[in-house]
Amino acid sequence: MKYTVKIFTEIKADDYEDCFQVSYPCGYSCENGTHRLKYTDEEAGFTVVKISPDSRIEIRRKNSFTIILQNGQTHNVESETPYGSIPMAFSLQKASNTLSEDGGMLTYIASVEIGGQPQLNQVTMLLIPDERNEQDND
Repeated sequence: MKYTVKIFTEIKADDYEDCFQVSYPCGYSCENGTHRLKYTDEEAGFTVVKISPDSRIEIRRKNSFTIILQNGQTHNVESETPYGSIPMAFSLQKASNTLSEDGGMLTYIASVEIGGQPQLNQVTMLLIPDERNEQDND
C-alpha cells in the first residue's frame, strides 16, 4: 500500500517561533513492533524514521546526520554547513505513536539545542493511506 506522510512542525525559542507543514509520498512497514517511515524530504533527501517498541525514535537522513530521540538521554551530533560545523543536541520530552497499516500518527516533543541556542520542537507525523487521501479529495 502507498501512503502520504503529513509532517506538522512547531518550533519555539526565546526570540523565535515558526510553524510549517510538508507532505511527501511515504513507504511504511512494521516488523516486530518497530515502525519505519521512508520518504524523500526536499531539504534532507531520503529519510527513514524508525520507531522502536520502547518509543526510541531514530531519524536517519541520507548524506546528513542521524537524530536519536530517547527518554532520559541527550543525543549530540555535528551538522556540517558550508560555513563550518554546528553542534546540535536532542532530548526527547514526550512521544506517542498510533501507527499501523491503516495509517495513524507519531507525535513527539523534543528539546533541541543548535549552536548553543535552545528551542522546543513539537512534531506530528500523520500517516495517511493513499486510498483514503483519494476519498478525501472527491
